[in-house]
Amino acid sequence: MRTQLLALMLGAAAVGCDNGQANVLEGIPSIVYIQRTVTDTGNVFDYQGGGTSANLFSLTPPSASGVKKNLTNWTAADINALDISFDAREIAFSAKAPGEDRFHIFRINVDGSNPCDAAAGKVSQGACQITMGGNDEVYPIYAPNGRIFFVTNQNVEGPAVPQFRDEYERATTAQAATMMLDGSDLQLGPRNVSHRVAPNMMSDGRVVLTEWRHLGETNEGDLTILNQDLTGTREGFGREGKGITNNYLRAKEVAPGMLVAIGTSRDRTYQAGKLVLINLGGPTVDSQSEARSSVVDLTPDVPGDRTPSFTGVGRYYDVVPLQGKADQYLVSWADGPVESGVLGMANASPDFGIYVYNAKTKERFPIVNDVGPWEVSPVAVVKRAEPAALTGAFAAQGTQSTLLAAVNVYDSSLLAIPAGTVVKARITEGFSSEEGFPNMFGLTEFDGMARLGEADVNADGSFKALVPANTPVRIQLIDKFGMAIQANGIGAGAPANTTEPVWIQGRAGEARVCGGCHEDRTKSIQIAPGSSTLQASGAAAFDYAGKTRMERQSTDYSAANVMGVPWDKALQPIFDAHCTACHDGTAGAANPSYTIMDVTDMSTFSFTFDLTSKPVSVMNGEQMYTFSASHVSLLGPDMLFREKQIMITMGMPKEYVSPGSAVTSEVIKMLNPPLRFPAVDMTQGAFGPRNTKPQHPAGEALVYNGHNGDDAAYQLTADEYYLLQLMADNGGQFFSRENAPGSN
Repeated sequence: MRTQLLALMLGAAAVGCDNGQANVLEGIPSIVYIQRTVTDTGNVFDYQGGGTSANLFSLTPPSASGVKKNLTNWTAADINALDISFDAREIAFSAKAPGEDRFHIFRINVDGSNPCDAAAGKVSQGACQITMGGNDEVYPIYAPNGRIFFVTNQNVEGPAVPQFRDEYERATTAQAATMMLDGSDLQLGPRNVSHRVAPNMMSDGRVVLTEWRHLGETNEGDLTILNQDLTGTREGFGREGKGITNNYLRAKEVAPGMLVAIGTSRDRTYQAGKLVLINLGGPTVDSQSEARSSVVDLTPDVPGDRTPSFTGVGRYYDVVPLQGKADQYLVSWADGPVESGVLGMANASPDFGIYVYNAKTKERFPIVNDVGPWEVSPVAVVKRAEPAALTGAFAAQGTQSTLLAAVNVYDSSLLAIPAGTVVKARITEGFSSEEGFPNMFGLTEFDGMARLGEADVNADGSFKALVPANTPVRIQLIDKFGMAIQANGIGAGAPANTTEPVWIQGRAGEARVCGGCHEDRTKSIQIAPGSSTLQASGAAAFDYAGKTRMERQSTDYSAANVMGVPWDKALQPIFDAHCTACHDGTAGAANPSYTIMDVTDMSTFSFTFDLTSKPVSVMNGEQMYTFSASHVSLLGPDMLFREKQIMITMGMPKEYVSPGSAVTSEVIKMLNPPLRFPAVDMTQGAFGPRNTKPQHPAGEALVYNGHNGDDAAYQLTADEYYLLQLMADNGGQFFSRENAPGSN
């Protein structure tokens, strides 16, 4: 019955015909596309997934009566993506060739002949391979001056340094790169902690791509824009709460400042979704700002989440605007419930074919859809103007590190940051499990972090600091108590934390200069070459020249020198010295208990508050992890039961640490940390006067084991308070770089 119902939902596959459609693609002599076997391509950042028996095809003319030509004639191959050259003579594509286990980049002429041989005065058929080796190279697009822009899992720091691994599947991440058409002059870009995929060249010469933003609770694929030389990364769309899905994929330019893209869930949808039209805020770089951006849903019936679609609705895999044809797009589309869970239960798969979609009339006109395989990634074989070659906006002077600078941290269109409250800018680098860590860093959504340092913020709100090149970092504005500042938002739904949930990075010798924190992006930053803002002189030195990534770790846990905050080495000694006399896991007033039942499998998890180092094993998905009782006590079990049906059968679990925010963490409020800048003052507390005594448990109704707060043995030092604050601001991880094999 389920299979019969699914068959009705899927409906009959559309078959191309010429019934009144001869003019749908008038003026386009041919299209090229990928045909491959059915596959579940996983999440939208899965660049290695794909089908087998894939080939490139052309269709001339692009109608049901056109001639299909197999350009590659491969067997047991996979093809990831393709692009057409500006003169419409050749195709660049990424493929796992027959017998190979890596994706590489190939070129082939649109007639199936070999462009590399042609350049050497020879005539032959088939593609020429222009990248080799043990890495994957995917998503090639043509760039000005005879270059190709693509993404690769090769590491800019060299083969001896492992590439980042993403936060879910722990796949080796894909990063931006460029090279000449023959594969020479490889340039590797700075790295994001997660993937960058599906780039496309815009008419102004910039590249738009999808960047997986994952930092704490932030988990989305937003559009990012960067220069051809891999500098000047800036937000494109999706980061300021205006999005209608959590991922935007395969964006293409419709007109200057206008993009069309696939809006979809991160996974379970075969990388397919709805069609969205995105306005970047204006037609020119100076007019574009996420604050002024907007989006129009071209296919409102298509789900933007994981919900299965229906017959006649389906989902779209790719979209290409048709030049000179307003509101018309060349698309890959599949009918029925395009969602892997539903289709998997019926042992069925979607059937993607190629259509023309009229966004005004909401009609689809079939072009090609062979029974069985998918037809995806269609591109019209037409000439287009070659954009201008662009170079970076700001060059750092006097360094080959990356120079971070802000003109005025108080300049913000989203945050009302009270004047004079920002004392320093804390800069933290990110990493993942590539250095030998368990897949799960702790009971939060945060991965690895290491504090590089805290730069002074000047009276005019400016700061600058040197950080390691090609390294993802984030900036936190911190107050005189050493905590990341909470600020009131300007306007409904505005952020309330000065910690931007985003990693930024720069190339060697690049200056990453912003006007402020969430400043108006329409303002042009006028900084002339030679300006002190671009000078390395006077910048806080957090680049650790000569130190490798693994060497950037704590040698002691003083506030002046701490980088990572490993729970067992930096925090557990604090609990052992000051807390476990009361909070030892013995049920009672000092140690509340709770029990949670997972009603999906009727398993239970019972726990009593305990700040000792006792090991506690917990299940997350199908994986067992072991943390200390103190970590489970303070962070709570929330992450373990996400996307599950639970019932609390006894007590009430409590989260004492708000991951990413010390100032809102219950345990930090209870401890009331002292003034830290410009000098430590143990009498002034972040949440009220301290009078030299700890706030906890003094003032509470209960006195534990005779301890009422007067005993000096229970008083934390200023550095111990700071370690707890840094742990909370950094996301409350259990593992840090200091826990990696071979670390201190």
